[in-house]
Amino acid sequence: MKLNKLLYISLFLPLFSSCSLDREPYGLNNLWSSEENAQKALDAAYVPLYEEEGFGEGHWWAGLLSDDMVINREDAAMGQLSNFTAVTNTYWAMYDNWKVMYKVIRRANDVLANVPNIEMAESKKRIMLGEANYLCAFSYFFLAKRYGGLPFYDYNNPTEFNKPRETKEQTYKNIETYLLNAIEYFRDIDGQPLWERTSDDWGRPNLGAAYGLLAKVYAHWGKMDKCKEMAWEVINSGKYSLEKANDNGFDYLFSPAGEKSNEVLFNLTQLPERHKCSIISVVPMSSSLTGGTGWFYFAPTQSLRDAFKEGDLRRKTTVAQDGDEYSWIGKTFVLKTNPTEQDRQEIEAEGKTLGNINDMTTGYMCVKYANAYSTMSGWVWEPGADVPLLRYSDVLLLYVEALMNEKGLNSSNRDAMTSDATILKYFNEVHERAFAQTPGYDHKDQINFMDLVNERRCELAYEDERHYDLVRWEMAKEVYAQGNSPRNFDPAKHRHMPLPQSEIENSNGVLINNPAPGYSDFGNAQ
Repeated sequence: MKLNKLLYISLFLPLFSSCSLDREPYGLNNLWSSEENAQKALDAAYVPLYEEEGFGEGHWWAGLLSDDMVINREDAAMGQLSNFTAVTNTYWAMYDNWKVMYKVIRRANDVLANVPNIEMAESKKRIMLGEANYLCAFSYFFLAKRYGGLPFYDYNNPTEFNKPRETKEQTYKNIETYLLNAIEYFRDIDGQPLWERTSDDWGRPNLGAAYGLLAKVYAHWGKMDKCKEMAWEVINSGKYSLEKANDNGFDYLFSPAGEKSNEVLFNLTQLPERHKCSIISVVPMSSSLTGGTGWFYFAPTQSLRDAFKEGDLRRKTTVAQDGDEYSWIGKTFVLKTNPTEQDRQEIEAEGKTLGNINDMTTGYMCVKYANAYSTMSGWVWEPGADVPLLRYSDVLLLYVEALMNEKGLNSSNRDAMTSDATILKYFNEVHERAFAQTPGYDHKDQINFMDLVNERRCELAYEDERHYDLVRWEMAKEVYAQGNSPRNFDPAKHRHMPLPQSEIENSNGVLINNPAPGYSDFGNAQ
């Protein structure tokens, strides 16, 4: 993605008021008069995703609802939300992503409204309209997982901002329509399907991204037959594969060298100068380790650490712990949770550096996005790691889930084993990569539903999936009642978070808060 262009166009964008939508196009005269300006407008639709409350740190906070992370710094408002005791949502980091996503929605809708009337090559027009539809779907789905039914912005009525929520069912129908439109545009670009993007626009949506996201939407909608169909379109295309470099493709994928892998279907691509874009690494990293750069907001749990079986290469890429070694900023660090002077002396005697992570309250630290530091000379606030937002491994596991569901293997029948060859083929494709360096490792010859549950947890940790997977599987109540700090999750009340209180107040009561029948579930609204 041409992020330098994105940062440039962002200078023209206004702030936002009620309902969190842009009020006017972006300050450019004759914005919709040319292909060049239309491209700038489309580029501007991506900008909010890079904001601190977007995928700088915004997506991390909802991860605290799961059992993968805990709050690492005391915060009463966040604690109430993560403990499912809050009835209002007043914590900035948990509601600002509402504003971020509606900025994207408004700007993408402006593209949908105006680009059809601009003279340009039909292939270019179809790509732009496909992208705009995808961005609408992605943003609505991001919010729908959190809040259920959403207000729907209609570019045919661009001044109608204060709108009530659509039902959850209608919200998912809207998302489906956007993605079907994107698929239709991407299917025919100069007579060819757009499975891949050029190096200049790598990471932007393509046909695989549209099919893959639609598979996820159907999974959360409970339409596993359609999930299977969409996931198969991605798999059967033959255009995507799991990264296998260096016999540790998962680690390579999250390194600067591996960011352009064709495993990634949709990606936020950073500038070559790494400290100009994303703070995603800084948010969970130890301040003690980084000399004050890390914010240490979140700490991985023992439960997540234990989910990785012995020999699983993903563990070290995901969770750092006492004794682990990492190469950052030109040094080899040995991490210690409560280091002594003797530890320091012994580590330095080996030519290494003590990495103090004593401010990580669980004893663990997230390092999944920290590899960007390996190519830098010092700790900086914005290391700028790429953020993969949809990966091929996710699609493979959704396909496995859909196949298992056909056989009645789901959360209601979680211990029943299957030796189905097709199920095992695609499950092992993900699972075996994680154990590529383990001597004598053999692939699974039978699995049950809980094997899939654990595989998704390990593969997609911190990628905004775990909590929502548990909710859609009707397993959140059971899982959250376990552990050292049990929480009371009531599916009738807590399937979705309360809406941002500021948005409710700005709407003068038009927005109905959760829980609400038909809005926080797929039932009928009352």
